[in-house]
Amino acid sequence: MQEFLDTHNVQTENRTDARKERMDAEAVWALMGRAKQVVVAKGKRVETFVPSEDTQEPILKAVLGRSGSLRAPTVQSGDAFFVGYNAALYENPPFV
Repeated sequence: MQEFLDTHNVQTENRTDARKERMDAEAVWALMGRAKQVVVAKGKRVETFVPSEDTQEPILKAVLGRSGSLRAPTVQSGDAFFVGYNAALYENPPFV
């Protein structure tokens, strides 16, 4: 991820290491629940969610890893979150 950020000259305001700083479901929803969209990449599949009470469970299921903590990489750009990795998403990133 750092190589991508450096290559595209993306500056980050807030960075955390998901391996060292765990975020549980409650903390993740507090962060993402007011976003305009949450884009989740898993392999070749990319899903886009609009946070609401109805989409809380599917979003948390998609963004939390097996350990119950937020998956990495996660990028916040304005009112949107991009979670996970998909080569196509990072070839033409909407957050650069």
